[in-house]
Amino acid sequence: MQTTMSFTRKHGNKNNKVDYKARLEHKLYLARMSPSPVYDISECNLDNVPSSTYILCKVFRKETLLMQCNRLRSISGGGALKNLSLITVLDLHSNELNTLPSDIVHLISLKELYLQENSIQKLPNEIVHLKSLSILDASKNKLKCLPEAMEELKNLDSLDISHNKSLQKLPKSLGHAQQIKNLGIDGLKLSYPPEDVQSGGTIVIIAFLANECGIDYSPEDCIPETDIPNDATSRDVHALTHNKDNDVQEQRQTALLEVEENIKQQQEQELQMQNKLKINKQKLLKDLAHQQIQLEKEIEKVQQKRDINRSRLLSYIYNAEKEADGVIEEFLHTSEKERQTQAELLDIEKREEMEILSQSYSEQSLHRTKDTLLAMKELLEEELLKEKMLAEYAAFRDCNAQSLLSLEVKSNDQLLQVMQDQEKSRQDLVTRLRQDEQLQKAVVAALLERSDARSWSIVQQVNLVQSQLAALTNIELERKKLEINQQINDIADRRVTLSAILVSLLEQQEERRQQLLETVQNIEQRRNISDSSRHDSLFWLLQYQNLIDTRPQGLLETLDSALVRHVAMAGALHCLPFLWTLPSLLPDLDEDQLKSIGIKNESDRAAIMVAVENYLADKKLNSYEYCSPSAPPEEEPCTSSSEPEYIFHPSAPTECVVCMDLDCEVIFLPCGHLCCCTKCTEMISVECPMCRTSIERKIRVTRQ
Repeated sequence: MQTTMSFTRKHGNKNNKVDYKARLEHKLYLARMSPSPVYDISECNLDNVPSSTYILCKVFRKETLLMQCNRLRSISGGGALKNLSLITVLDLHSNELNTLPSDIVHLISLKELYLQENSIQKLPNEIVHLKSLSILDASKNKLKCLPEAMEELKNLDSLDISHNKSLQKLPKSLGHAQQIKNLGIDGLKLSYPPEDVQSGGTIVIIAFLANECGIDYSPEDCIPETDIPNDATSRDVHALTHNKDNDVQEQRQTALLEVEENIKQQQEQELQMQNKLKINKQKLLKDLAHQQIQLEKEIEKVQQKRDINRSRLLSYIYNAEKEADGVIEEFLHTSEKERQTQAELLDIEKREEMEILSQSYSEQSLHRTKDTLLAMKELLEEELLKEKMLAEYAAFRDCNAQSLLSLEVKSNDQLLQVMQDQEKSRQDLVTRLRQDEQLQKAVVAALLERSDARSWSIVQQVNLVQSQLAALTNIELERKKLEINQQINDIADRRVTLSAILVSLLEQQEERRQQLLETVQNIEQRRNISDSSRHDSLFWLLQYQNLIDTRPQGLLETLDSALVRHVAMAGALHCLPFLWTLPSLLPDLDEDQLKSIGIKNESDRAAIMVAVENYLADKKLNSYEYCSPSAPPEEEPCTSSSEPEYIFHPSAPTECVVCMDLDCEVIFLPCGHLCCCTKCTEMISVECPMCRTSIERKIRVTRQ
């Protein structure tokens, strides 16, 4: 009846829909507002203990916590179990618990623990440290064993472990827990202690286990302190102890008498069994002797029959041998005649075989001759066909050679015509250059900008910043492909910083270009102020030749771009005009040589030495050298455009994130992403396709 009611409480009626949420809120409200020491959240269909439940029990000083008739699989969700130090009654029956946490040891005031109707397989060993525990109900679970140190529960007087089918035996340590009055073992199939002891009840079981542990059963020494009132006098305590001693003594005597009677009955049954075994043994020996005598008689009869049959068999064998000798002689005679006839037949067969072989050999020779003639005829036909094909191939080859020669003559004529046109256009360009002073002036300005060390230094720094932006864009794309979000903010900060540096360098470059243009204008003004004898068409060509003559050879041409990049990374780019002879000093470079070429600052010398070491290491690793031309290539004059172009060497060119085909060629500012080709950039004017930052400026770069 109780099991049916608990099942009904646990699962509820399927026809009636219960609002468990409203029920839980109502019970939580009562637990907070009611002065009762009971915290009740039972029958709320809970899967987990509500958070902060245990701390509320501590705050409101609750002594009873009821969580039965739910679907709890664990009790760890309500907070720290150490907050339940005031709880004396904990009811967890009719749930789905598999185990109890070891932190249950913090329930130091717990007296009653109800765990029935769960799926617990093992009680934690820490449960034996609950010194105040007096009632433990773990019935209708799946327990396989009990903790070995059950004797530590000094105040335990009721233990119910009934209906645990997997439990095979009780621990001997229960013999020390002699204060237990009620031990529930209904529905168990225990192999230890024996069944006759189990049928004796709680006192007999505890006495048996105490005897197994080698101690006396004396429950009078285990009176719990909780049974003695606080205001009792020593006489009352003595009387209470004396009454309990008498009761326990009577129960002990009755239990011992029952045990002695059981032992006597077992001894009598053993004697009866021994007598029966002795009688059965004697009867068996007599039967065996009688059977052996009968067997010997039967063996003698069988031996006599075997002798008679043996004599008959010998006479039969003798007669059979005589008959066999006669048959063998007749067989030998007939076999001799057959052998002679077979020899004659073999001779006849050999003669016929020789005749057949001679005929087949002559026929075979004729067939071979015919086959040889046919093969020779086919071979001759193949040779004639090959000669015919060779003649056709030779004619075709001659025809192709004639056509190729005619095409080569035509191509030579065309090439000669192209060369003549190029020579003519070059002469026209030279004539135009001599006549057009504005073009000469633009060429002088371009050469002046290329010869300027500061402009060249700014260009190198711009290339270095652009290569760093390209590398950061590559790293960000790879991390997004691999879905790695670490350090993305650091990369973004570095891109923004490099973008600001790039804008500053472009402004410096534009400012330097304006200064150089002012220099050219000053030259033109001085020319106008001077005498009229200098107003000739070759003025700017002479200025161009002077710049070529005065330009320091080896500074901008002979320095490896990788070496310049390492010098810039070391922070010594301002020393670059002094390093035009640096390649001749490698690889044996020291500080004295740097002093001799004009590097006086000690920190600059250290930075240049570090840059040279890194350059040599990269050069050895890459196993090839980049050779720049000894003379500067001719460049077209600088013309104004809406977007500037720069040349840089990114470490790993990436493909456009829009078309996924062409290489990236445009940097967006201020975000600094190098992620689009020129064609796709024309369609993008508002936001960067990678970070959605507003585009303020676009810089087109050219790869080398």
